[in-house]
Amino acid sequence: MVNKKNTLRIARIALMGAMLYTAQVALSFLPNIEIVTLLIVIFSKNFGKDGISACFVYVTLNAIFAGFGLWWVTYLVVWPLFALMAYKLSNIDNWIIWAVINGAFGLCFGAFFALPYIIVSPSYALSYWIAGINFDITHCIGNFTAAILLGKPIDSALKRVMKSEKIK
Repeated sequence: MVNKKNTLRIARIALMGAMLYTAQVALSFLPNIEIVTLLIVIFSKNFGKDGISACFVYVTLNAIFAGFGLWWVTYLVVWPLFALMAYKLSNIDNWIIWAVINGAFGLCFGAFFALPYIIVSPSYALSYWIAGINFDITHCIGNFTAAILLGKPIDSALKRVMKSEKIK
């Protein structure tokens, strides 16, 4: 017999992962401007550990459509860890704090991608990160702005839908 609750949960995780990927592709024409970070916060705040699971769907979709590479391994670690952090901090309802967290994540994003290059050479990893710092600054500003402008409205809309549909 099929468990309806588990089926709905799996479908929700798949849908959230697909939404993350679609959000990334939709804004891919803008360099380092994305709402994936914001959506992960919202999903993790409202659906707990399912937000983390959605990150694995998102990362898998990225690999399917963009190919596997060192960047993908970093995605496999960075996005679920960010979702875990958002889940652990899910009691924060102040979107200014979330905007700062999202901005800091954007600023650190390039550093996360430089970490695997420490194996090659620490100086190479540092130069790799510094070479992309302008993109990290753009990422920071974009994440901060998205959270300030869209965080509370999207989170509130999702909460209203969940309440009216009795979703959890």
